[in-house]
Amino acid sequence: MDKLKQAIEQIGRDIGNLQANKLTITSAYTIFPTYSNLQDKMTANIKEKHLELGLDALIDDKLKNGGDPFITRSKLPTIDTSQLASKNDLEELKRSVGSGNGGSTELKGQGFPYELNAEIGTTYIDTTAKNGAFKWIKKRAGAGRDNWVILAGDTGKVRAKNVSSVLGASYMEFRRINSTVEINFGGLSWGWFGIKRRGSAGYVPQGSDRERNVVILNVQGIPVGFRPLGSKIGMITNDKGQRLGTWYLGGPGDGNQFRLQFDDPVPTDRDIGDIRFSSVVYVTEDPWPETL
Repeated sequence: MDKLKQAIEQIGRDIGNLQANKLTITSAYTIFPTYSNLQDKMTANIKEKHLELGLDALIDDKLKNGGDPFITRSKLPTIDTSQLASKNDLEELKRSVGSGNGGSTELKGQGFPYELNAEIGTTYIDTTAKNGAFKWIKKRAGAGRDNWVILAGDTGKVRAKNVSSVLGASYMEFRRINSTVEINFGGLSWGWFGIKRRGSAGYVPQGSDRERNVVILNVQGIPVGFRPLGSKIGMITNDKGQRLGTWYLGGPGDGNQFRLQFDDPVPTDRDIGDIRFSSVVYVTEDPWPETL
């Protein structure tokens, strides 16, 4: 009986304890976080993790824009698009430098390109700039001198050799730039050019009018590389601009010569030492001169 009584008393005590510690609805809600608390906790956790991983600093650096992480249309810089290449410009550039597969239409070498059997339109650079010529373009198929055209070259001043009839230090001087030739004259005071008196030593009359015409460069005297396409004529004067006659440059059909043609017979008792020339400029199709 004592043991039964003790068991019943223990059961009573256990029921009392359960009643004292029972979980009410109100107290149950305190165990779980509210939605607001849950958001705050998630935000704090994300911030702590970003700081731990260094993500905030990385994002700030990527978005950096003078302290403003946002760019609005009003803040965009104004760009002058007129200076930008168009699609057509880029296509033309592509065509001009080749097929786009890495090929090049410009070759380099030493000396003239005459022996190169390159495609039409190929350009060539002479790294030695022989006789002043350094860039060419291929105009016809096949190898050969006549299939290349000079694009960039300058012979500099080249004194004519084997001049006749000239007075003192008078000279005749050629200069070719690309396919254009200019002839200049000078040598005496103030850039004058002069001839000797007719009949003196070294004076050479020209056969079509031996009294008025005087040879400066005889037949085939115009050097190869400087010959004109056809004959040319211009005026000569004295230093005061008074007409003395004409100069005459013979083309391939007239012997590649140069002479002066005076209106009056050339004096036999005095030299003419103040001759001025009108411009002597012309185009040539000669190959670039091999020698200067």
